[in-house]
Amino acid sequence: MPTHDAWVEYRNWGREYGELVYIHDRNILIINNSRVAIDLLEKRSRIYSDRQMTPMMKICGAELILSLVRYSERWRRDRKLFQQNFRQAAIKRFHPAQYNKIHEFLRELITTPDNFMRHTMAVSQRIIFSALYGLDVSPEDPLAVKAVRTLHTMGGTLIIGAFPVIERFPWMRFLPSWFPGCGFKRIADHCIKEIQELDNALFDLAIDNLNTGSSGTSLIAELAAKSEGRLAEIEAIKTMGTISFLAAADTTMSSISSFMLAMTLHPDAQTKGQEEIDRIVGKDRLPTLEDRPSLPYIEAIYREVMRLHPPGPLGIAHRLIEDDFYHGYYIPKGCVVVPNIWAMNRDGDVYLRPDEFLPERFLETPSGPFTSINDIHAFGFGRRVCVGRHMADESVWLAIASVLATLTLGKAKDEEGNEIEISEEYTDSFFRYPKPYRCSIAPRTLNAEKLILATALNAYQI
Repeated sequence: MPTHDAWVEYRNWGREYGELVYIHDRNILIINNSRVAIDLLEKRSRIYSDRQMTPMMKICGAELILSLVRYSERWRRDRKLFQQNFRQAAIKRFHPAQYNKIHEFLRELITTPDNFMRHTMAVSQRIIFSALYGLDVSPEDPLAVKAVRTLHTMGGTLIIGAFPVIERFPWMRFLPSWFPGCGFKRIADHCIKEIQELDNALFDLAIDNLNTGSSGTSLIAELAAKSEGRLAEIEAIKTMGTISFLAAADTTMSSISSFMLAMTLHPDAQTKGQEEIDRIVGKDRLPTLEDRPSLPYIEAIYREVMRLHPPGPLGIAHRLIEDDFYHGYYIPKGCVVVPNIWAMNRDGDVYLRPDEFLPERFLETPSGPFTSINDIHAFGFGRRVCVGRHMADESVWLAIASVLATLTLGKAKDEEGNEIEISEEYTDSFFRYPKPYRCSIAPRTLNAEKLILATALNAYQI
């Protein structure tokens, strides 16, 4: 099965075979339609909330990652802790970390703009490391580097057909890595080792900092203190932290990167967003999350970025726990259901000119852009929807508003002053984000530059 832009191929199959594309010999159902996804993955979430756990995923350590864990009592227990601390009413405690790190992002963009892709990766990680662990971690830190490397490896295991040998012969996981055909074991051994190291190292750092008073409060340390050493609770706390920093390493980074590219390619949308911020917020301060309901065009830009460029174009596959029937079709127990979010978000029956970047589409709908976060399919479906979506949603929106308020993005120019064209290429791995390109980034005005630099002196207290 092809992995190169699989989401495009799956959409083509849907156009040829209909809204339900079933691969019989693999017991896989591909969904390209959001209506079908909602009917099955949300309205029937009781039976569509399991996960596929392939032999490769298991030996890579997927059982340590909450979003990949099978539907079980353990999953419900661990998710409950995550939900309690990341529900919409609870995430205000993360605002200081979000403001601090996004303002730091702005300072880095005007200081070393050529490294904007590195800065984008760093901001998504720094928010999580700061908010959850009370740590100030640079992108060069071994922990940060390890988190990115581990996520890429684990993401590769989620692509159907990526490791055909162990999928066909699961017993080969018991053979040594030097045995012919067992190269997958070297990948798996390295991956699970790094997940376990990250799991423990970050937790231990948070506890050490709490005991020594060397940093501010952190959510992980507070929860650990309340657990009074109960092993099950400690493991749940570690699980929450692990999925948080792994997700930040690529998903939030992907959305902010896609926004940066979109503004570089669509200066008219950038100008409209800047004009709205100037009119509503003014030019003497940076936007805050409290400004969000008053900025419909900024919201529309955010929604359009998430629609056109979901970080995980195929989501994470669901698994059916009992037989089901849908519109006369039989769907057998154990069926792996792949939600093609990329195709859903580019459905011509739902969106006019679906492959174009048009934020205005969200302003022209009867409901406007301020609809439920559940309308953003990039966060998943049903009981397996991303628990950290409210924090991710705020982080990406705040980054968008802050950049538009202070900076202008455009195409880079060569030595002769000619614009350098951008290929608009994206990665074709499990996580999708722009490939490296060149652009220009500069403060909009002298006052905007002063606002950015002033953030270093007026950091929010965590």
